[in-house]
Amino acid sequence: MNYITNILILLLEVLKWLVLARVLLSWLPMAGARISPYNPVIQFLTRVTDPILRPLRPFSRMGTMDFSPIIAFFIIGFVQKILGGMPISQLVALAISLTIAFSVHEFSHAWVAYKSGDSTAKNQGRLTMNPLKHLDVLGTIMVLAVGFGWAKPVPVNPYALRSGPKAGMATVAVAGPLSNLALAILAAIPLRLGVIESTSIFSSGLLDFFIPTMPQLFFTFIWLNVILLVFNLLPIAPLDGFKVLLGFLPYPASEAFRKSEPFGPLILLLLVFLPTGLTTLLSSITNWIVGILI
Repeated sequence: MNYITNILILLLEVLKWLVLARVLLSWLPMAGARISPYNPVIQFLTRVTDPILRPLRPFSRMGTMDFSPIIAFFIIGFVQKILGGMPISQLVALAISLTIAFSVHEFSHAWVAYKSGDSTAKNQGRLTMNPLKHLDVLGTIMVLAVGFGWAKPVPVNPYALRSGPKAGMATVAVAGPLSNLALAILAAIPLRLGVIESTSIFSSGLLDFFIPTMPQLFFTFIWLNVILLVFNLLPIAPLDGFKVLLGFLPYPASEAFRKSEPFGPLILLLLVFLPTGLTTLLSSITNWIVGILI
């Protein structure tokens, strides 16, 4: 069984890097390189990867950008983790934590915007804890695959905010990460007080593989909320940190910074995708904060 699993993981690794090769080749024209679509390499990559990418395309666009290859890359990596022995219980704990954390995060944006004078989010049904209104496909896959991601941005009319467009947007933006910090602190209290022991509440190893223990669920919930706090404060669109920094920058620096907004998703994925050290930095900061909380 292990032999078959290892072969499957290896085949998925090859497929993953074929998807990456297609991504890199598709970006070459932006650098001025000309590649014929009839090139044998391009045709081979298209035949191999299209069956995977085609179903992902309807929900993987940000503006004119198609992120289906990136989504496919992370999905394949996630499947490899499952085949490699990642407990199903960890996936369950992550899914529960993600649903609550994202819902509260986006609700906080909508609530602060509404209290600040803008009813756009309320009118579009975003002033709710319903996770179906908030979860973003790419952001959710990113959380499951690499540990951090995002939800659907809450629509806000900055000119309807009583404190003004810049300060108002910064206030609305920072509400999301602060809500994740509050959730992490609340979840850490039972662990601090010893109400929840740092040992498994299940005695069966098989049961532990499928059902998260209470300590596992609470640790995962705290960790996810802290990583969402740290990750969302990065000053890159569409993350909250972009709007927070934009609110503090004076004119004309704020307008110059605003021009980077359309490229934010691509910059963000490149920072995560390439060996830039961002993942290590975020993990270090997250572990430090979690260590303080528990």
